[in-house]
Amino acid sequence: MSEGEGPAPAFTPLRRAIFSLLALGFLACAPNPPPVWAPAPAGPPGKPQLRRGMNLGNALDAPTEGAWGVVLDESDFSRIHEAGFDHIRLPVRFNAHADAAPPYAIRAEFFRRVDWAVVQALKNDMAIVLDLHHYEEIMEQPEAHRARFVGIWKQIAEHYQSAPDAVVFELLNEPHDKLFAPTWNSILLDALRAVRATNPTRPVILEGVDWGSAKSLRDSLAVPKDPNLIASFHMYQPILFTHQGAPWMGPEYKTLGVRFPGPPPAPLAPVPSASAVSWVRGWFERYNREPAATNPSGPSALTEQFDMVSSFAAAHPMPIYMGEFGSVDGADIESRAAWTRATRIEAERRGFGWAYWDDGASCAVYDRKQRAWVPELKDALLK
Repeated sequence: MSEGEGPAPAFTPLRRAIFSLLALGFLACAPNPPPVWAPAPAGPPGKPQLRRGMNLGNALDAPTEGAWGVVLDESDFSRIHEAGFDHIRLPVRFNAHADAAPPYAIRAEFFRRVDWAVVQALKNDMAIVLDLHHYEEIMEQPEAHRARFVGIWKQIAEHYQSAPDAVVFELLNEPHDKLFAPTWNSILLDALRAVRATNPTRPVILEGVDWGSAKSLRDSLAVPKDPNLIASFHMYQPILFTHQGAPWMGPEYKTLGVRFPGPPPAPLAPVPSASAVSWVRGWFERYNREPAATNPSGPSALTEQFDMVSSFAAAHPMPIYMGEFGSVDGADIESRAAWTRATRIEAERRGFGWAYWDDGASCAVYDRKQRAWVPELKDALLK
Protein backbone atom coordinates (compact mmCIF):
# COMPACT_ATOMS: atom_id res chain seq x y z
CA MET A 1 0.00 0.00 0.00
CA SER A 2 1.44 3.42 -0.97
CA GLU A 3 1.46 6.39 1.36
CA GLY A 4 -1.71 8.43 1.16
CA GLU A 5 -3.88 5.58 -0.05
CA GLY A 6 -6.82 4.54 2.02
CA PRO A 7 -7.39 0.98 3.22
CA ALA A 8 -8.07 -1.63 0.61
CA PRO A 9 -11.77 -2.10 -0.07
CA ALA A 10 -13.31 -5.06 1.67
CA PHE A 11 -13.65 -8.18 -0.49
CA THR A 12 -17.38 -8.51 0.07
CA PRO A 13 -19.37 -11.46 -1.29
CA LEU A 14 -20.71 -9.21 -4.04
CA ARG A 15 -17.23 -8.04 -5.04
CA ARG A 16 -15.99 -11.61 -4.88
CA ALA A 17 -18.77 -12.75 -7.20
CA ILE A 18 -18.06 -9.95 -9.66
CA PHE A 19 -14.34 -10.82 -9.61
CA SER A 20 -15.13 -14.47 -10.27
CA LEU A 21 -17.33 -13.64 -13.22
CA LEU A 22 -14.66 -11.36 -14.69
CA ALA A 23 -12.07 -14.12 -14.27
CA LEU A 24 -14.32 -16.66 -15.96
CA GLY A 25 -14.94 -14.25 -18.80
CA PHE A 26 -11.19 -13.80 -19.27
CA LEU A 27 -10.60 -17.54 -19.35
CA ALA A 28 -13.44 -18.05 -21.82
CA CYS A 29 -11.73 -15.63 -24.19
CA ALA A 30 -8.30 -17.21 -23.78
CA PRO A 31 -7.25 -19.26 -26.84
CA ASN A 32 -7.42 -22.88 -25.66
CA PRO A 33 -5.15 -22.79 -22.60
CA PRO A 34 -3.45 -26.15 -21.97
CA PRO A 35 -5.35 -28.25 -19.44
CA VAL A 36 -3.89 -28.71 -15.99
CA TRP A 37 -2.91 -32.37 -15.97
CA ALA A 38 -1.66 -32.61 -12.39
CA PRO A 39 -4.98 -33.80 -10.92
CA ALA A 40 -5.80 -35.91 -13.96
CA PRO A 41 -5.05 -39.67 -14.10
CA ALA A 42 -1.47 -40.47 -15.04
CA GLY A 43 -2.36 -43.51 -17.13
CA PRO A 44 0.03 -46.43 -17.54
CA PRO A 45 3.62 -45.59 -16.51
CA GLY A 46 6.53 -45.19 -18.91
CA LYS A 47 6.48 -45.10 -22.67
CA PRO A 48 3.26 -46.67 -24.00
CA GLN A 49 3.71 -50.09 -25.56
CA LEU A 50 0.57 -50.00 -27.74
CA ARG A 51 0.35 -53.77 -27.79
CA ARG A 52 -3.39 -54.44 -28.11
CA GLY A 53 -5.77 -51.58 -28.82
CA MET A 54 -9.20 -50.60 -30.04
CA ASN A 55 -10.22 -47.79 -32.35
CA LEU A 56 -13.25 -45.73 -31.35
CA GLY A 57 -14.21 -44.74 -34.87
CA ASN A 58 -17.14 -42.78 -36.33
CA ALA A 59 -17.42 -40.58 -33.21
CA LEU A 60 -15.02 -37.63 -33.02
CA ASP A 61 -13.94 -38.22 -36.62
CA ALA A 62 -17.49 -37.71 -37.88
CA PRO A 63 -18.43 -34.22 -39.12
CA THR A 64 -20.04 -33.79 -35.70
CA GLU A 65 -20.16 -36.37 -32.93
CA GLY A 66 -23.26 -38.52 -33.39
CA ALA A 67 -23.65 -37.76 -37.10
CA TRP A 68 -22.45 -41.29 -37.93
CA GLY A 69 -24.33 -43.00 -35.13
CA VAL A 70 -21.64 -43.07 -32.43
CA VAL A 71 -21.53 -40.89 -29.31
CA LEU A 72 -18.80 -41.78 -26.84
CA ASP A 73 -19.65 -42.70 -23.26
CA GLU A 74 -17.58 -43.49 -20.18
CA SER A 75 -18.60 -47.12 -20.53
CA ASP A 76 -16.79 -47.36 -23.88
CA PHE A 77 -13.48 -46.88 -22.13
CA SER A 78 -14.15 -49.06 -19.10
CA ARG A 79 -15.40 -52.03 -21.15
CA ILE A 80 -12.38 -51.87 -23.46
CA HIS A 81 -10.02 -51.83 -20.50
CA GLU A 82 -11.89 -54.63 -18.73
CA ALA A 83 -11.77 -56.78 -21.85
CA GLY A 84 -7.97 -56.70 -21.78
CA PHE A 85 -6.92 -53.97 -24.23
CA ASP A 86 -4.11 -51.59 -23.26
CA HIS A 87 -4.86 -48.53 -25.40
CA ILE A 88 -7.39 -46.56 -27.40
CA ARG A 89 -6.79 -45.15 -30.85
CA LEU A 90 -9.07 -42.13 -31.08
CA PRO A 91 -9.72 -40.79 -34.59
CA VAL A 92 -10.34 -37.03 -34.31
CA ARG A 93 -11.37 -34.65 -37.10
CA PHE A 94 -9.64 -31.59 -35.64
CA ASN A 95 -9.70 -29.91 -39.04
CA ALA A 96 -13.52 -29.75 -39.01
CA HIS A 97 -13.35 -27.73 -35.78
CA ALA A 98 -10.57 -25.30 -36.70
CA ASP A 99 -10.68 -21.92 -38.41
CA ALA A 100 -9.75 -21.71 -42.07
CA ALA A 101 -7.53 -18.64 -41.55
CA PRO A 102 -4.41 -18.24 -39.37
CA PRO A 103 -3.83 -19.07 -36.59
CA TYR A 104 -6.35 -21.84 -37.44
CA ALA A 105 -7.79 -21.82 -33.92
CA ILE A 106 -9.37 -25.09 -32.79
CA ARG A 107 -12.66 -24.47 -31.02
CA ALA A 108 -12.42 -24.64 -27.26
CA GLU A 109 -15.56 -26.74 -26.84
CA PHE A 110 -14.17 -29.40 -29.17
CA PHE A 111 -10.86 -29.46 -27.31
CA ARG A 112 -12.84 -30.00 -24.10
CA ARG A 113 -14.54 -33.03 -25.62
CA VAL A 114 -11.21 -34.50 -26.69
CA ASP A 115 -9.82 -33.74 -23.21
CA TRP A 116 -12.70 -35.70 -21.74
CA ALA A 117 -11.85 -38.72 -23.91
CA VAL A 118 -8.17 -38.50 -22.97
CA VAL A 119 -9.05 -38.48 -19.27
CA GLN A 120 -11.39 -41.46 -19.72
CA ALA A 121 -8.59 -43.50 -21.26
CA LEU A 122 -6.04 -42.49 -18.64
CA LYS A 123 -8.28 -43.17 -15.68
CA ASN A 124 -8.85 -46.66 -17.08
CA ASP A 125 -5.07 -47.17 -17.15
CA MET A 126 -4.88 -47.11 -20.94
CA ALA A 127 -2.75 -45.12 -23.34
CA ILE A 128 -4.54 -43.10 -26.03
CA VAL A 129 -3.50 -42.26 -29.59
CA LEU A 130 -4.84 -38.92 -30.85
CA ASP A 131 -5.14 -39.56 -34.59
CA LEU A 132 -5.86 -36.64 -36.95
CA HIS A 133 -8.48 -38.30 -39.13
CA HIS A 134 -10.46 -37.41 -42.26
CA TYR A 135 -8.49 -34.29 -43.21
CA GLU A 136 -9.77 -34.69 -46.76
CA GLU A 137 -8.85 -31.16 -47.82
CA ILE A 138 -5.13 -31.82 -47.47
CA MET A 139 -5.48 -34.96 -49.58
CA GLU A 140 -6.93 -32.88 -52.42
CA GLN A 141 -4.78 -29.73 -52.06
CA PRO A 142 -1.70 -30.58 -50.03
CA GLU A 143 0.26 -27.37 -50.43
CA ALA A 144 -2.80 -25.19 -49.88
CA HIS A 145 -3.29 -26.88 -46.50
CA ARG A 146 0.34 -27.27 -45.39
CA ALA A 147 0.32 -24.21 -43.12
CA ARG A 148 -3.09 -25.05 -41.66
CA PHE A 149 -2.06 -28.66 -40.98
CA VAL A 150 1.09 -27.50 -39.19
CA GLY A 151 -0.88 -24.83 -37.32
CA ILE A 152 -3.40 -27.39 -36.10
CA TRP A 153 -0.60 -29.62 -34.82
CA LYS A 154 1.10 -26.67 -33.14
CA GLN A 155 -2.07 -26.12 -31.11
CA ILE A 156 -2.60 -29.80 -30.29
CA ALA A 157 1.01 -30.09 -29.14
CA GLU A 158 0.81 -26.96 -26.98
CA HIS A 159 -2.50 -28.08 -25.52
CA TYR A 160 -1.18 -31.49 -24.43
CA GLN A 161 2.43 -30.60 -23.68
CA SER A 162 1.94 -31.40 -19.97
CA ALA A 163 0.00 -34.61 -20.56
CA PRO A 164 1.64 -37.91 -19.58
CA ASP A 165 3.55 -40.01 -22.10
CA ALA A 166 0.49 -42.25 -22.41
CA VAL A 167 -0.97 -39.60 -24.75
CA VAL A 168 0.44 -40.37 -28.21
CA PHE A 169 0.15 -38.23 -31.36
CA GLU A 170 -0.56 -39.62 -34.84
CA LEU A 171 0.07 -36.94 -37.45
CA LEU A 172 -2.34 -38.00 -40.19
CA ASN A 173 -4.54 -40.97 -40.96
CA GLU A 174 -4.09 -42.66 -44.34
CA PRO A 175 -2.50 -40.05 -46.63
CA HIS A 176 -3.85 -40.59 -50.13
CA ASP A 177 -5.20 -38.99 -53.32
CA LYS A 178 -2.93 -36.07 -54.32
CA LEU A 179 -0.87 -36.27 -51.15
CA PHE A 180 1.99 -38.18 -52.79
CA ALA A 181 5.05 -39.41 -50.92
CA PRO A 182 7.51 -36.54 -51.65
CA THR A 183 4.99 -33.92 -50.53
CA TRP A 184 3.84 -35.92 -47.53
CA ASN A 185 7.40 -36.53 -46.38
CA SER A 186 7.99 -32.78 -46.46
CA ILE A 187 4.73 -31.83 -44.74
CA LEU A 188 5.11 -34.40 -41.98
CA LEU A 189 8.56 -33.04 -41.22
CA ASP A 190 7.12 -29.52 -40.81
CA ALA A 191 4.40 -30.86 -38.49
CA LEU A 192 6.89 -32.90 -36.48
CA ARG A 193 9.04 -29.80 -35.93
CA ALA A 194 5.96 -27.98 -34.62
CA VAL A 195 5.23 -30.84 -32.23
CA ARG A 196 8.82 -31.13 -31.03
CA ALA A 197 8.93 -27.43 -30.10
CA THR A 198 6.74 -28.22 -27.08
CA ASN A 199 6.83 -32.03 -26.87
CA PRO A 200 10.46 -33.06 -27.42
CA THR A 201 10.02 -36.70 -26.41
CA ARG A 202 6.34 -37.50 -26.92
CA PRO A 203 5.71 -40.64 -29.02
CA VAL A 204 4.57 -39.67 -32.53
CA ILE A 205 3.14 -42.09 -35.11
CA LEU A 206 3.88 -41.78 -38.84
CA GLU A 207 2.54 -43.76 -41.78
CA GLY A 208 3.07 -43.81 -45.51
CA VAL A 209 0.83 -42.77 -48.38
CA ASP A 210 -1.61 -44.89 -50.38
CA TRP A 211 -3.96 -45.18 -47.39
CA GLY A 212 -1.18 -46.14 -44.98
CA SER A 213 -0.28 -49.26 -46.96
CA ALA A 214 2.49 -51.66 -46.04
CA LYS A 215 4.05 -51.17 -49.47
CA SER A 216 4.23 -47.39 -49.10
CA LEU A 217 5.67 -47.74 -45.62
CA ARG A 218 8.45 -49.89 -47.05
CA ASP A 219 9.05 -48.02 -50.29
CA SER A 220 8.44 -44.30 -49.78
CA LEU A 221 8.16 -43.11 -46.17
CA ALA A 222 11.14 -40.90 -45.29
CA VAL A 223 11.70 -41.41 -41.57
CA PRO A 224 13.10 -38.35 -39.77
CA LYS A 225 15.95 -38.79 -37.29
CA ASP A 226 14.00 -38.90 -34.05
CA PRO A 227 14.17 -41.60 -31.36
CA ASN A 228 10.54 -41.22 -30.33
CA LEU A 229 8.78 -42.14 -33.56
CA ILE A 230 6.52 -45.12 -34.26
CA ALA A 231 5.92 -46.40 -37.80
CA SER A 232 2.38 -47.44 -38.68
CA PHE A 233 0.54 -49.29 -41.43
CA HIS A 234 -3.05 -50.39 -41.96
CA MET A 235 -4.01 -53.92 -42.91
CA TYR A 236 -7.11 -54.68 -44.97
CA GLN A 237 -5.78 -57.29 -47.38
CA PRO A 238 -7.20 -59.19 -49.15
CA ILE A 239 -9.46 -56.21 -49.70
CA LEU A 240 -11.97 -58.12 -51.84
CA PHE A 241 -12.63 -60.14 -48.71
CA THR A 242 -12.44 -57.46 -46.00
CA HIS A 243 -14.48 -54.86 -47.91
CA GLN A 244 -16.98 -57.05 -49.76
CA GLY A 245 -20.24 -55.21 -50.19
CA ALA A 246 -19.08 -52.10 -48.33
CA PRO A 247 -21.32 -49.22 -49.47
CA TRP A 248 -18.46 -46.71 -49.65
CA MET A 249 -16.43 -48.90 -52.02
CA GLY A 250 -16.60 -49.06 -55.82
CA PRO A 251 -18.70 -51.51 -57.85
CA GLU A 252 -15.82 -53.99 -58.17
CA TYR A 253 -16.20 -54.75 -54.43
CA LYS A 254 -19.86 -55.76 -54.54
CA THR A 255 -19.40 -59.55 -54.76
CA LEU A 256 -20.60 -61.15 -51.54
CA GLY A 257 -19.77 -64.61 -50.22
CA VAL A 258 -15.97 -64.31 -50.33
CA ARG A 259 -14.54 -66.54 -47.61
CA PHE A 260 -11.29 -66.66 -45.68
CA PRO A 261 -9.41 -68.81 -46.23
CA GLY A 262 -10.20 -69.77 -49.81
CA PRO A 263 -10.92 -71.63 -51.96
CA PRO A 264 -14.71 -71.67 -51.59
CA PRO A 265 -16.67 -74.94 -51.42
CA ALA A 266 -18.09 -74.12 -54.84
CA PRO A 267 -16.82 -71.56 -57.39
CA LEU A 268 -18.01 -68.02 -56.72
CA ALA A 269 -18.88 -65.92 -59.75
CA PRO A 270 -18.10 -62.23 -59.28
CA VAL A 271 -20.86 -59.76 -60.04
CA PRO A 272 -20.71 -58.20 -63.55
CA SER A 273 -19.30 -54.90 -62.27
CA ALA A 274 -16.43 -56.85 -60.68
CA SER A 275 -15.82 -59.05 -63.72
CA ALA A 276 -15.38 -55.93 -65.80
CA VAL A 277 -12.20 -55.03 -63.86
CA SER A 278 -9.26 -57.13 -65.02
CA TRP A 279 -7.38 -57.41 -61.70
CA VAL A 280 -10.58 -58.36 -59.89
CA ARG A 281 -11.48 -60.95 -62.52
CA GLY A 282 -8.01 -62.48 -62.23
CA TRP A 283 -8.22 -62.48 -58.43
CA PHE A 284 -11.48 -64.46 -58.50
CA GLU A 285 -10.06 -66.95 -60.97
CA ARG A 286 -7.26 -67.70 -58.53
CA TYR A 287 -9.61 -67.62 -55.54
CA ASN A 288 -11.82 -70.32 -57.08
CA ARG A 289 -9.03 -72.72 -58.06
CA GLU A 290 -5.92 -72.34 -55.90
CA PRO A 291 -5.37 -74.26 -52.65
CA ALA A 292 -5.37 -72.48 -49.30
CA ALA A 293 -1.58 -72.22 -49.19
CA THR A 294 -1.42 -69.94 -52.24
CA ASN A 295 -5.01 -68.72 -52.43
CA PRO A 296 -5.31 -64.90 -52.72
CA SER A 297 -7.82 -65.07 -49.87
CA GLY A 298 -5.53 -67.11 -47.68
CA PRO A 299 -2.54 -66.83 -45.35
CA SER A 300 -0.14 -65.98 -48.18
CA ALA A 301 -2.01 -62.71 -48.73
CA LEU A 302 -1.28 -61.77 -45.12
CA THR A 303 2.35 -62.90 -45.28
CA GLU A 304 2.97 -60.75 -48.35
CA GLN A 305 1.87 -57.61 -46.49
CA PHE A 306 3.69 -58.39 -43.27
CA ASP A 307 6.89 -59.22 -45.15
CA MET A 308 6.88 -55.69 -46.59
CA VAL A 309 6.59 -54.24 -43.09
CA SER A 310 9.33 -56.52 -41.79
CA SER A 311 11.59 -55.27 -44.60
CA PHE A 312 10.94 -51.72 -43.43
CA ALA A 313 11.59 -52.73 -39.82
CA ALA A 314 14.93 -54.28 -40.74
CA ALA A 315 16.04 -50.97 -42.20
CA HIS A 316 14.52 -48.79 -39.48
CA PRO A 317 14.92 -50.01 -35.88
CA MET A 318 11.79 -48.47 -34.40
CA PRO A 319 8.44 -49.66 -33.00
CA ILE A 320 5.91 -50.86 -35.59
CA TYR A 321 2.19 -50.37 -35.13
CA MET A 322 -0.70 -51.82 -37.14
CA GLY A 323 -3.06 -48.92 -36.45
CA GLU A 324 -6.09 -50.38 -38.21
CA PHE A 325 -7.33 -53.77 -39.35
CA GLY A 326 -10.80 -55.21 -39.68
CA SER A 327 -13.45 -56.63 -42.00
CA VAL A 328 -17.00 -55.58 -42.78
CA ASP A 329 -20.05 -57.60 -41.87
CA GLY A 330 -20.74 -58.42 -45.52
CA ALA A 331 -18.49 -61.42 -44.86
CA ASP A 332 -19.63 -64.41 -42.83
CA ILE A 333 -18.68 -64.31 -39.17
CA GLU A 334 -16.59 -67.49 -39.27
CA SER A 335 -14.41 -66.07 -42.03
CA ARG A 336 -14.16 -62.71 -40.29
CA ALA A 337 -13.03 -64.38 -37.10
CA ALA A 338 -10.50 -66.54 -38.95
CA TRP A 339 -9.05 -63.53 -40.78
CA THR A 340 -8.95 -61.42 -37.61
CA ARG A 341 -7.19 -64.12 -35.61
CA ALA A 342 -4.67 -64.86 -38.37
CA THR A 343 -3.88 -61.16 -38.85
CA ARG A 344 -3.54 -60.48 -35.14
CA ILE A 345 -1.34 -63.52 -34.52
CA GLU A 346 0.96 -62.64 -37.42
CA ALA A 347 1.36 -59.08 -36.15
CA GLU A 348 2.18 -60.29 -32.66
CA ARG A 349 4.56 -62.94 -33.97
CA ARG A 350 6.58 -60.18 -35.62
CA GLY A 351 6.47 -57.89 -32.59
CA PHE A 352 4.01 -55.36 -34.03
CA GLY A 353 1.44 -53.67 -31.81
CA TRP A 354 -2.09 -53.24 -33.15
CA ALA A 355 -5.48 -51.57 -32.84
CA TYR A 356 -8.63 -53.11 -34.29
CA TRP A 357 -10.84 -50.82 -36.37
CA ASP A 358 -14.22 -50.61 -34.62
CA ASP A 359 -16.47 -48.06 -36.32
CA GLY A 360 -19.58 -48.86 -34.26
CA ALA A 361 -21.21 -50.20 -37.42
CA SER A 362 -20.18 -52.69 -40.11
CA CYS A 363 -16.70 -53.31 -38.67
CA ALA A 364 -17.76 -53.33 -35.04
CA VAL A 365 -16.43 -55.89 -32.57
CA TYR A 366 -18.82 -54.40 -30.00
CA ASP A 367 -22.53 -54.32 -30.87
CA ARG A 368 -23.79 -50.95 -29.60
CA LYS A 369 -27.44 -51.83 -30.11
CA GLN A 370 -27.16 -55.07 -28.13
CA ARG A 371 -24.57 -53.57 -25.76
CA ALA A 372 -22.50 -56.72 -26.09
CA TRP A 373 -19.21 -57.85 -27.64
CA VAL A 374 -19.37 -59.91 -30.82
CA PRO A 375 -17.95 -63.05 -29.19
CA GLU A 376 -16.29 -64.56 -32.27
CA LEU A 377 -14.36 -61.36 -33.01
CA LYS A 378 -13.48 -60.61 -29.40
CA ASP A 379 -12.08 -64.11 -28.99
CA ALA A 380 -10.15 -63.77 -32.25
CA LEU A 381 -8.46 -60.65 -30.86
CA LEU A 382 -7.71 -61.83 -27.35
CA LYS A 383 -7.52 -65.63 -27.28
